[in-house]
Amino acid sequence: MEIDYVALGKRVKQIRKERKISQEQLAKQIDVSVPHMSNIENGKTKFSLQVLIDLSDALKVTPDVLLLDQVSARGKARGLVLEEIDRQLSDCSEAQMSMLEEMVRNTKKLLRQYDKKINEIKNK
Repeated sequence: MEIDYVALGKRVKQIRKERKISQEQLAKQIDVSVPHMSNIENGKTKFSLQVLIDLSDALKVTPDVLLLDQVSARGKARGLVLEEIDRQLSDCSEAQMSMLEEMVRNTKKLLRQYDKKINEIKNK
């Protein structure tokens, strides 16, 4: 699969603007030159995995959000959900994180039990 650097660059630019970060500020945060940052946003250059990670960190998104068009529909949905979860958890204490982790585990278990019951009913 070929990475669409033009689409990726457009997403970087869009998210950067949403975050009200200048191109110069973002370039400085990820330790690249301003012309290189411009080339990234315009899809004129390929860049390393480390730059993708640095961009993700600086823009406070997961890498799959930047690569959105490169993943399946299920992957896109998962990326958006994970981004929202990350946003919601950003100000939680360790104790709250532990409680939420347990809640997610239990909720997942209940959902699987529910799906199993529904399938049993359908197969009767």
